[in-house]
Amino acid sequence: MKKAIFFLGSLLLLLTPFAASAKTEDTKQKITNFMEESLDMYNIPGTSLAILENGETIYHNQWGGLSDGSNVTADTPFLIGSLSKPITSLAIMMLVEDGKIRLDEPIQSYIPSFTYQTDSSKQITVLHLLEQTSGISALEGLKVTDKDWPKEGAINQAIKELSGVALSHEPGEVYEYNSANYLLLGSIIENVSNQTFSDFLHMNIFIPLGMKNSAADYESAVEKGYIPGFKSWFGKAVVSDGFYDHAGAPYGYIASSSNDLAKFLTFMLEGGDLLSEQNLKLLKTPPEEGKTYGYGWHFSKTEHFPYHGGATSDFRTQMFLMPEENIAAVLLTNKYNFIEDAQVSHIMNGIQSILNGKEPDELPVQSYSIQWSILGVTLLLAILTIIHFFSLRRKKVLNKKIPFTVGIISLLLAVGLIPLFVYVTGTPWKSIRFFAPDISLLIYCLVVIFALNGIVTLIITIIKKNYLSMSLSKRL
Repeated sequence: MKKAIFFLGSLLLLLTPFAASAKTEDTKQKITNFMEESLDMYNIPGTSLAILENGETIYHNQWGGLSDGSNVTADTPFLIGSLSKPITSLAIMMLVEDGKIRLDEPIQSYIPSFTYQTDSSKQITVLHLLEQTSGISALEGLKVTDKDWPKEGAINQAIKELSGVALSHEPGEVYEYNSANYLLLGSIIENVSNQTFSDFLHMNIFIPLGMKNSAADYESAVEKGYIPGFKSWFGKAVVSDGFYDHAGAPYGYIASSSNDLAKFLTFMLEGGDLLSEQNLKLLKTPPEEGKTYGYGWHFSKTEHFPYHGGATSDFRTQMFLMPEENIAAVLLTNKYNFIEDAQVSHIMNGIQSILNGKEPDELPVQSYSIQWSILGVTLLLAILTIIHFFSLRRKKVLNKKIPFTVGIISLLLAVGLIPLFVYVTGTPWKSIRFFAPDISLLIYCLVVIFALNGIVTLIITIIKKNYLSMSLSKRL
């Protein structure tokens, strides 16, 4: 669900090219006003926006604060979510250029300890991982991503757990967005370079590009000023516990600032010493007809330029680049719930309209009907359960079949509610817990209510049945 909402929302952002720049003061003021309205409407605590044109940062502004009360600055590091993937893709292409990796080489050449099950004669190649066509299902990927891995050797531990996975498709045949593909790329980078993923990025990308406030490991991120963001409960910002996946930097846990990502986007547009013009062009080249994902980037179906969005449990980000217009932009925010995923796309879409000399569309009001509906059902069932308990206690004689049936049904609902919710929404429970904590808590409350109702009903029914049997025995 989250991925589908995010993908559709992101696509809205990128339907038309820019017709104007943000260099005029009037345009800049309109962007500022629109951003202030958006952040107030969606209750986003802290944000940073950078817009680039022709190698120049033409608009850069920050709003709000962090969870420790400090203000957001251009150098404040946010967790950038899947914006990490284009950076990982760049690292792979640098190793390709150095002759250490071949895109058409089976991945066993670089990570021989990793195995997988398949009926196909085709093998997973590095290119398949880049293009998200490895055949490893998203569901299998979720088993090893966004997890609390130990710090030391986290990527290798995650790869070890993923090893032996059964492919759901033949390699290279079906696109399925899956962060585990980029986890594998991170492992390849470590094995080929004989460095940790964090050290490789620090020495070969962050330092050369002047990305002074970027990091690919938790300790370095904290040193550079990383502060946990906010989870969204019914739209209200609640300070996050600061979850960090120590194996997750290759696909979603790089920390970076808007200032640093502006430098990365400038390199992507104009090139530099890190990569030859030919290989840089590969990163920005749309995939073949019918595909929408290239070397670490989504591509607009209509305009065919690269973009990516990202999310962790407490950050939501988005960036794009339009090589023909030499324009790029990045937006970082520090609150998240997958119900709210499209908010950042709505904001970026409005900015695009302003840059095109148009008035932005009215921002859609965020609906929390799912949360409120579940809360209403939860409260109603809690009240009915209490009334039911009192009713059972008062009755001297029970029609034992009815309460016994109610008890069994309640226990079955307690056991089956979460699997049923997962089936109806099409979203794994792990993702619901991680990206929608308010919804998962309410579902847990419903499970407890059903379980209590079932257990107490059966206990009272059995006790009264035994009491009635004893009374009859004494009379006889």
